[in-house]
Amino acid sequence: MDLNRLWVFGTVVLIAATALLGWVLGISPKLSEASLADADRVVVETQNSASELKVAALKEKFASIGELKGELSALRSAVPDAAEIPAFLTQLDSIAQQHQVTLTDISVNDAQAYAPLVVAPPALAAEAAPTEGAASPTPTPTPTTAPTAAEEAAALAPVPNELITASNFVSVPVSLTVSGSYGNVLDFIEGLQKGTRLVMVTTFATSMVESPPVAAPAATDKTAIDTLGGSDQVTTTISALIYVLLDPNTAAATTPAG
Repeated sequence: MDLNRLWVFGTVVLIAATALLGWVLGISPKLSEASLADADRVVVETQNSASELKVAALKEKFASIGELKGELSALRSAVPDAAEIPAFLTQLDSIAQQHQVTLTDISVNDAQAYAPLVVAPPALAAEAAPTEGAASPTPTPTPTTAPTAAEEAAALAPVPNELITASNFVSVPVSLTVSGSYGNVLDFIEGLQKGTRLVMVTTFATSMVESPPVAAPAATDKTAIDTLGGSDQVTTTISALIYVLLDPNTAAATTPAG
């Protein structure tokens, strides 16, 4: 009887030991692996969700890539990466023909490096300090006032761009002389500033063209007499600037060392 009990007890102990070893050596590692795999799955799903959002944003931006390329092309035409004087002269001829003026002289000077714009901070009005010993006035609500001229000027002041420097941005001075009627010359100057190439007219000077004296017509046609005495032909000298935005790689290669 005691021997049977020992066998039963030994069998129970053996079964328990086998189950414990099976848990430690087999089931527990598998459960740990499953837990780690589940955690990895959550991380991957989170990364996939973030990637999907990025892809959606890129698709949305790519949908307007044609419009952006068009804007870039227009900007490159306005401010090219080289002087491109022949193309500029072609543009001048086209504008002159459009407004019926004659280009009599064109000169292009050496390029000038861009001088970075320095915007001074707006001056702040100093508040008067109260006199020592004087009674402080009773505060009153501050009425809403219209912006001053200085505040409006500060709001409209140009904002310098750190990417535009003297090493990659240059201006090319040009001088033009045109002749034609005064109104057509003014239209030419306006068209010059609204053309494909960015042009800033700095100054222009106009002088009347003196017509040679002619004999008065025998007829008393009023239109003919007005034509002789009312000519508005002028000669105008225009000083302007065109701009070049150098390619960063080209600018770096042409910059002398040291």
